[in-house]
Amino acid sequence: MKYGSAKGLAIITALGLVTSFSAFAQEDALPAGFTAEPLIKTSVTRDDEPITYPTGKPEIISVIGTLEQGGRTALHEHPVPVYVYVMEGEIELKSEGGEPHRYKSGEAFIEAQNRKHQAFNVAEGPSKLLVVFVGEEGKPTTVAASQ
Repeated sequence: MKYGSAKGLAIITALGLVTSFSAFAQEDALPAGFTAEPLIKTSVTRDDEPITYPTGKPEIISVIGTLEQGGRTALHEHPVPVYVYVMEGEIELKSEGGEPHRYKSGEAFIEAQNRKHQAFNVAEGPSKLLVVFVGEEGKPTTVAASQ
């Protein structure tokens, strides 16, 4: 599997660029007839902490992850900004020291950085997530949390 390809950009584009894009781009830079549906614009994570960028050579990694019914991620943390879009289903995200929050199909969020968290599939079937990591070449985007 190859990450960072044009296919990842096509997936992001296909996921919902449907209404006004003016919040993200200069109006005269957009082609006539192009509309988009903004999903998220923020400078903080879902835990209301500032997003911090890695240094060095930047690397974008885009994956589609599936959590089976009743499934969950391992307890983990991210040293880099991570964008998540729920394509199908519903998940509950629990961050260390925070209240659980549910995200359903069509919702987007920025993961907590450097804070332990875990996602649980609370849907009646699988939940599918588009996950985009804004990382640094040669460095991990996800780190298993020590208990």
